[in-house]
Amino acid sequence: MKVLEFDAKRNFAKIKIDNLDDLWILSRIIDINDVAASETTRIIKKEEGQEGFRKKMFTKIRIKKVDFKKQSNTLRLLGTIEECSNPDVPLGSHHTIPLEPGDKLELYKVFQKWHIERLKEAEESAKRPKILLCAADYGDATIAVLREFGIEFLTDITKTLSGKEDEFYEKHRTEFIRELAKVLEQTAKNQNINKIVVGGVGFFIENMKKEISDFPYLEKNAFMIKISHSDKTGINEMIKRGIVDQVVKSNRISEETKLIEKFFGEIAKKGLATYGIEHVKKAIEYGAVDVLIVSDSLINEYKEKEKFDELGNIMSDAEKNGAKIKIISTEHDAGERFDKIGIGALLRFRTE
Repeated sequence: MKVLEFDAKRNFAKIKIDNLDDLWILSRIIDINDVAASETTRIIKKEEGQEGFRKKMFTKIRIKKVDFKKQSNTLRLLGTIEECSNPDVPLGSHHTIPLEPGDKLELYKVFQKWHIERLKEAEESAKRPKILLCAADYGDATIAVLREFGIEFLTDITKTLSGKEDEFYEKHRTEFIRELAKVLEQTAKNQNINKIVVGGVGFFIENMKKEISDFPYLEKNAFMIKISHSDKTGINEMIKRGIVDQVVKSNRISEETKLIEKFFGEIAKKGLATYGIEHVKKAIEYGAVDVLIVSDSLINEYKEKEKFDELGNIMSDAEKNGAKIKIISTEHDAGERFDKIGIGALLRFRTE
């Protein structure tokens, strides 16, 4: 993401969208009744009954719904038209602005401090490489991409291999390693990823290292380690153990995982943490909140129920009292665990 222009007095930001992560972040920042503007297209009919034709135009809408679909790499902003460069388009009519990587967006809203920090984080994340993750054992592998919003699982590879008593046992294991190496190298190239972490069970990694000389891109960019599982559990194991931090020093998912582990650690020992709307509000009133933690699905829930002002006020009050705001993605293991709580806080001092 690139913030091309930002004016706090005008409540205005102009943004260049670079990737899927940017769309996810914008879907969390944009609220109902914000105003968005972008170049878009619309079918124009000069007269009723005539066949319409699609025409480019610059359109500004008052947002009524925010719809993010990571499967199609699209963020859709639905609303009513307030301004349009085409005079044939009636103001007040419904329109959808579909946003994809490469698009530019003008956004008019009251920017809270946490909104601005998320935009800055998105700009910084553009400088960090994406990471391809693989957890594997013989006949079984899970491949994922580590993005800013979480882990995007791409595919599972399974193949039934013969038993050790079979004379072709070693041959089949070698073939599986080479097939996996080919998939990893091609996936990394297709998605322009030059950081690859491969975790293997048992002696899988030692044997894979012997076979990847025919895959120079993988050999050059892969970081290989031993893990305990070959499925999604293995992917999460790599995150929890900080292996990703060894590859890339700064990564949002690793940071969120550490934060959530600390939060639950404080809860377990009845220390400096609290959770639930009422307990958190009370802690904010006392000025006790150091870090306010909010699940992104809770934000979506309040938006869908048109009750976001209630949650937004809690976040604003926390900021006014000097608290940091952390929005936690539910697209990874620690985020899913925290989502059962929804909102919590790390405290400067106990309030009960």
